[in-house]
Amino acid sequence: MLGSGDKKRLVEGITMKTREELVTDALRNGILQGQFRPGDKLDQQELADQLGVSRSPVREALRTLVAEDLVTQYPHRGAIVTERSLTELEEILSIRSHLEGLAASRAAPMMDNDRLAMLDTIIKEADQISDMETVLGLNNDFHTTVYGAFHQPHLIGLIQQLRNKVAPYNRIYLDLEGKKELAWEDHRKIYEACARRDSVAAETETRKHLEQVFGGILASIGSR
Repeated sequence: MLGSGDKKRLVEGITMKTREELVTDALRNGILQGQFRPGDKLDQQELADQLGVSRSPVREALRTLVAEDLVTQYPHRGAIVTERSLTELEEILSIRSHLEGLAASRAAPMMDNDRLAMLDTIIKEADQISDMETVLGLNNDFHTTVYGAFHQPHLIGLIQQLRNKVAPYNRIYLDLEGKKELAWEDHRKIYEACARRDSVAAETETRKHLEQVFGGILASIGSR
């Protein structure tokens, strides 16, 4: 679970939103960045106290996150961060591999120098940062920047939904020794394929990267 300082940091800088939206964003970010782990209990009063709001916006935020399949509500257990079985993870990750490979292959020929510079900056920043929440954010930024080179909003939307469903497990993987460095070596290979505007290589490197990550996640979960 988050410490009090972490939870306060989640809501800093968010403006021009309703209280419910602010709380929803804070909790969603905590889940996607692995600060709330799968199976963690989300107590309404505790969250309200830590975020400095009443229980009402927390309750509404949890309803939104249940609809997004990031939170599961049990009659007697309350709300928890959604846990996924190995079978469910395998299915989601297999679909992601196909969709993200397709997105990369369509995007690579459309790369311009400005987007390539953005990707290079993301990789260099990730190499220098050890804070895992920041690294996870950069990871998502890298992939969305690649796929955004081609106008494919429906495909990118589907990918993001699936990425969100398994995002908490990325933290589990990246916490393993050497995995962060390995993941960003893969990102560099994807970048190089995009720099050549090579659609086949971009798809191949994207799928190899994802399958390597997925194998690590499944092995980690399966050994528990």
